[in-house]
Amino acid sequence: MKIEELLAKHVLGILNEEEEKALRAWLDEDPAHEAYFRKLQLRHNYRELYRAYCEMRPQPVPVVRRFNWRHVATWAAMLALPVLLAFSLWLGLSSPGQSDEIVPGSPKATLYLGNGAIVELGNSRELGWIRIDDQLMAADENGRLRYEEDSKVSTSQQNTLVTPRGGEYHITLPDGTMVHLNSLSELKYPLSFDRDKRVVTLTGEAYFEVAKDAGRPFYVQANGLTIRQYGTKFSVNARSPQTVTVALEEGSIGVFFSEEEARMLEVGQVAVWNGTERSLSISDKNLEPYTAWHRNRFVFEDESLGEIMETLSLWYNMDVRFQDTELADLHFTGNVSRYEDINVILKGVEATVNVQFQIRNHQIRIMRKP
Repeated sequence: MKIEELLAKHVLGILNEEEEKALRAWLDEDPAHEAYFRKLQLRHNYRELYRAYCEMRPQPVPVVRRFNWRHVATWAAMLALPVLLAFSLWLGLSSPGQSDEIVPGSPKATLYLGNGAIVELGNSRELGWIRIDDQLMAADENGRLRYEEDSKVSTSQQNTLVTPRGGEYHITLPDGTMVHLNSLSELKYPLSFDRDKRVVTLTGEAYFEVAKDAGRPFYVQANGLTIRQYGTKFSVNARSPQTVTVALEEGSIGVFFSEEEARMLEVGQVAVWNGTERSLSISDKNLEPYTAWHRNRFVFEDESLGEIMETLSLWYNMDVRFQDTELADLHFTGNVSRYEDINVILKGVEATVNVQFQIRNHQIRIMRKP
């Protein structure tokens, strides 16, 4: 059976056990398949639509003298077949395997071990164990990497987790701190933290949920800025070598550079570090544009189209070209799922500002409307 039919049967709720296994095997083949599947799940409830269709569509009632589940299942499948193709076309299921399709990001990363070994991580549903040395192993499952702290492990041993364009990954550090690493980002961390402090280094973007430890402050170093806390939730964007943006959702943190005294952030505040001017500003902000990605949404608040397309290009792993550089300065406000079809997002932008998009060979060209 074609994968299009399996996906259609899934959303209609009529997969049998054998078909369910076939679908799961297809999902495990490629992270892009998992991303496509997730995109379907986040769209309308097609199963309810199908049930409503069956209730509205007049059907001959078969005469079944005995209550036989085999007969009932066969009859249900026969009713479904006439609309499977229509639903497949409606869902756009003719393209999940196309390599040139622009799809949302998915869990994938590369783990560089201190001993020189390299491990490719994906979104496997199977629990996998990664041996670090004789004392420590890490568990990898469903796009999440988890360590267990071991006092025997030397603090000099460092691991590095790197996500590519179109990738993300969750990691639980040895102290229990959870980090969500966004696309094109890098996190360096020891296999066991020091007795008096916990230090990691970030390039790119990440959301931190720091495990509470009053005796060991947690430090994030990013582009010359240091963030210190003891147990809290916050996001850090250090994509630009000259700028770091910190948004605090829970608890309190201190930010500082060089030997300067730490400045404290309160919940709902955003700190912006300008490395070129060596200046730090703190202000009250709506945190959604800074943290929504961690909850699988894009929230743009009066952002330039250039900034928006840069964000989308990282997550959808696509190239963007402006026909007119002035178009990059147009501003846009919006809120959409990170797993939405890219065409839906682009049409929303087209309806708001005077631009049109052309997609070809994994590249989006942005032009003025004629």
